[in-house]
Amino acid sequence: MVVENFEEFLSEFRGDDLSYALKQLELPVSGSKSDKVSRIIKLYEGSDELSIKNVLSAFRADDVKLAADKSGILN
Repeated sequence: MVVENFEEFLSEFRGDDLSYALKQLELPVSGSKSDKVSRIIKLYEGSDELSIKNVLSAFRADDVKLAADKSGILN
């Protein structure tokens, strides 16, 4: 499976990985996985200064690699 957009890619992360990133982004960490993804997307879409690179830097590198592998981006 290859993801079509950033939101789909974020959905490839585990819930704990999303919580970690939310904490790094100083956002609430509670809620379902879809709530967490939505919170990150809202932050990203609501900011002219926040790039995908900035968002992904809030995750641990190994977690980004795992999500990229699961999504088919690395294939």
